[in-house]
Amino acid sequence: MSADVHFTKMSGAGNDFVVLDARAWEALPGDRAAWVRAVCRRGLSVGADGVLVVSARGPGRVRVVFFNPDGGEAFCGNGSRCAARYAAMRDAAPGAMTLLTSVGEVQAVVDGPVVSLTLPPPTDLGEIVLENDAATFRGRWVVAGVPHVVLPVVGLSAYALERVGPSLRRHGTLGPSGANVNLVETDASGRVHVRTWERGVENETLSCGTGAVAAAFAARLAGAPETVVVVPRSGSTLTVMLPGDRARPECARLIGDARFVFEGSLDPEATVGTA
Repeated sequence: MSADVHFTKMSGAGNDFVVLDARAWEALPGDRAAWVRAVCRRGLSVGADGVLVVSARGPGRVRVVFFNPDGGEAFCGNGSRCAARYAAMRDAAPGAMTLLTSVGEVQAVVDGPVVSLTLPPPTDLGEIVLENDAATFRGRWVVAGVPHVVLPVVGLSAYALERVGPSLRRHGTLGPSGANVNLVETDASGRVHVRTWERGVENETLSCGTGAVAAAFAARLAGAPETVVVVPRSGSTLTVMLPGDRARPECARLIGDARFVFEGSLDPEATVGTA
């Protein structure tokens, strides 16, 4: 692998990403999915919850391609927020822009370190009951760009998500692709605390943008107001707005921080053993 792969490390409310412009991505030799898997490995490489490829596509329009750590392409809410700030800071787009994503056109507004997305409305697939060796979980099955299950629990902060996440994520009820698993608990002020086990990452992440939307939608269906504050494991809060009918909102607005962490050039040793 080239020693001159320039990248930016960003974090969106605790989701961390390796960000490349399209020229750096296109210059990568060999199997790019394998490169993604290698560079996302924590402890052996940069480490990330995914890779973002960002390119300008005309006035105010930015193409965003997101890859999970397993090399598969998907949609990522927090990643899209980071991509918007990356584009704005590099003058690839104004502060208000249109992102071209795997779920279609997404409007983004960058206001300093705070980025707001207007996403397609989530879809409620109904109540769901999932059983595994640990317990029986009752919650909702939601599509918010990608599929999620939202499962209320008691004692969220101490819950052994690593024990139940893998089996629930691949539960047969959810079909062959499975879903992201969000354990939630609402505090006395109405804030929804969430911990997410993400497919494609196959681990708990410190935050998940689409998971925040799914958790807020489930709360809205249970009687919460249009605006829901979601607290991910990172503690960096996300605000989700679901205007309109509680069961069929007009859209989902996802608002939170998107920060630059560092920039660097990747050494060949960072992708040794790529597979």
